[in-house]
Amino acid sequence: MTDLDTAENQPAASSSSYENAPTEQEEQDSGEIAPETLKPDQRIAFELMYEICESTRQQIRPVVRKVQGVYMHIELVGEDVRATWGRMGQSLDALQMLANMILSRRVGSDVRLMLDADSYRERRAEVLRDIALDYAREVKERNEEAEMDPLPAHERRIIHSVLVDDPDIETYSEGDEPNRRIVIAPRKK
Repeated sequence: MTDLDTAENQPAASSSSYENAPTEQEEQDSGEIAPETLKPDQRIAFELMYEICESTRQQIRPVVRKVQGVYMHIELVGEDVRATWGRMGQSLDALQMLANMILSRRVGSDVRLMLDADSYRERRAEVLRDIALDYAREVKERNEEAEMDPLPAHERRIIHSVLVDDPDIETYSEGDEPNRRIVIAPRKK
């Protein structure tokens, strides 16, 4: 068992690990939430990401951007951050899944990490919106359904949400993970 596996081996959060934490004014300006202001289980989640970043020996550090209910949005920032998301975000997705698995062992709460790196997820969501609209346009022109390439669940949700209000289009997912796909079809009238 490694230090990442057990909460007993974890040091208490200390202010020395957060030497560069923003002041309240900087927090308002940068959108960064100071780790000291987090609840105890959120602080453990932040410490986990801090520990993971430190263990890479790269110039990467976690920054808490927002907390929404049980979801804690952490952005990875630094000179080496571009190497963290991998092809189509696969490495970032894997890191998020692994961090959440470790976190669930350390903390019995519902805290869930949502990781981003260099605003990759925002840029990817914009690309997915454009793809969804292009597919919808083709489906309307040809009046036949189109099947997209496999996507992870969080990306399928983006496609579904972009097209949900289109009166001429319907979407559904088919297949099994990791090959689950979205089908965009003309709406049956």
